[in-house]
Amino acid sequence: MAILITGGKGFVGAGLADFLKKTGQKVVLLENNIANKKEILNFKSNEPIEAIVHLAGVISGKNRETFRQINIEGTRNITELGQKLQVKKIIFISSLRVLSSLSDPYIDSKREAEKIVVGSGLPYVILRPSLIYGPGDNKNITQLARLMKRLPVVPVFNFRWQPIFINDLVEAIVKCLVLPNSQIINMAGRETVSYKDIIDRLRAKGLKAIVINAPRFWSLLLRFFSYFPFSPLTNWQVKTLLADEIFPEYYWYDLLNIKSAPFSEGLDKLLKNL
Repeated sequence: MAILITGGKGFVGAGLADFLKKTGQKVVLLENNIANKKEILNFKSNEPIEAIVHLAGVISGKNRETFRQINIEGTRNITELGQKLQVKKIIFISSLRVLSSLSDPYIDSKREAEKIVVGSGLPYVILRPSLIYGPGDNKNITQLARLMKRLPVVPVFNFRWQPIFINDLVEAIVKCLVLPNSQIINMAGRETVSYKDIIDRLRAKGLKAIVINAPRFWSLLLRFFSYFPFSPLTNWQVKTLLADEIFPEYYWYDLLNIKSAPFSEGLDKLLKNL
């Protein structure tokens, strides 16, 4: 029996696939466009599929319709595939942001996708991780570290993250394969770190960019430029980023018996792979 992974070539998916293969578990990667219902339902595997880990999704973009097609309808297609294959479990990787007081295309699409998974009739576990970091990522903390290597000056913003190391999330997913069904697990990182704290830690590791500590000015500038077509971030992404929402710890690592990596340890591993 094999585990079917959607988004298997992404940051988390690649790490999960490698881990499972090293343990002798058969893995099948679904590389089809999950928004294409016909293509998904015609999917064939040489191995019988025991469970689906649904990671594929879009996390950023300016077109709301893309979030609907991929995160909502794509999830619906995957659950229908699960029904067709009669899988024993689907593990859906959602986001802790669904608990936010805010509303945006990404958050709303994840909320709707969760409803689809719960209502599918399939045995399920839903994981809601906060920001994920580690070797192999090209966003967030990795992106900041690369900018600090290239730029002489970096701005400071007033927001915090609750990062989860990639290996901890992979371990959590694997343990959910044998976890009792019908569970939704909130996963905030054990440490809350500010953007400035991360910059200070990166500077201590040898990235010597000059810090301009004027968070109000930089935040206003970021909001202003988010309305321009050339901005990599939309206005709603900036609003979510600067909202500085912090969630409870939830103690998911106790539930899953995971010794989560301290942020300093995970940061060292990330920097070794830059």
